[in-house]
Amino acid sequence: MSTKVNGVEPVEVSDPKLLFGTKPVKPSKDLIKSVVDPRIKASSKRAKSEGKSITDRLFFYLFHLILLTIYGFYSIFRSLQYVNNRIRIKFLNLAYNPSKTPQIIRDDVNKLSKLPKRLSAVLNLKPEEEEGGGFYGLLNDASELTTWTLASGISTLSIYEYEGTLKNNVEDLRAAIFKKLRDYFGPTSIPKFVVKIPHLNVQFYGLNHDDDDNYKNDVIDIEVSLLSVEDGKATIVELTKTLAELAKKKEISSKNITVDLIDGELTELVGIEPDLIILFTPTLALQGYPPWHIRLSEFYWEADNEDVTYAIFLRALQKYSTCKINVGK
Repeated sequence: MSTKVNGVEPVEVSDPKLLFGTKPVKPSKDLIKSVVDPRIKASSKRAKSEGKSITDRLFFYLFHLILLTIYGFYSIFRSLQYVNNRIRIKFLNLAYNPSKTPQIIRDDVNKLSKLPKRLSAVLNLKPEEEEGGGFYGLLNDASELTTWTLASGISTLSIYEYEGTLKNNVEDLRAAIFKKLRDYFGPTSIPKFVVKIPHLNVQFYGLNHDDDDNYKNDVIDIEVSLLSVEDGKATIVELTKTLAELAKKKEISSKNITVDLIDGELTELVGIEPDLIILFTPTLALQGYPPWHIRLSEFYWEADNEDVTYAIFLRALQKYSTCKINVGK
């Protein structure tokens, strides 16, 4: 006998199909097994992890293959470019050879519409085992460059060498410049020159004319300044500290510390900004060249060249003569 609930008489259902549709609901065997045996769940995760790991490895090898392919093509391109540059430089060296004759150099530069008033060059101290390397190779490069600059009608040259080797061997440099000028201009008409180290505020006249007032008072044909890494950022930092100390001691007003003041001080410490900088280096790198002195300078660099040759020197002057300079525009 059925009992009414809230006035409603319950209905008895003998067939479960009437409750759950045409098919009775049965629990999944896999579901039951996974609940009963956790190893099945772990093996499933492991299978998914292995599948993902294989995919990651495939992508890893694919990306490496792409990178190796790009690197291979770039290496071939760079090798061909290097060979092409070296062959071109060899032909330039054959085409332009001053033969230690100043008149040939003058004839070459007289064809140019303009020349820089102040020239600078970045040189490298190459290893001893390389051709033209070592200390004496550097001396030869610096003296050759001085002679070409003078023969071109340029009276101011600054030579930058990172380590300061030339600064530390001024006497050897003076002798090398004197010998090179004698070879080009003859023993009876050797031009007068002065070697300066702006950072130390010292000057050396000719081969051995430091105490010769007549030599000093005479017209100097070329002025050679020696620069190194200590003339770069370190000098600016040193000047900044000095000005800060003076301002702290009330010896100078902060209002008087202007761009013109800093420019004047750095000019005294390093020299005047060059119009043209030639980089005789295998890579386009300034190597710590004084940053304050390159604001308006033009640069010339020949790819894959580290030799100081007349052909590169002349090419730099030719490029400078055709460039358009817009100061402050």
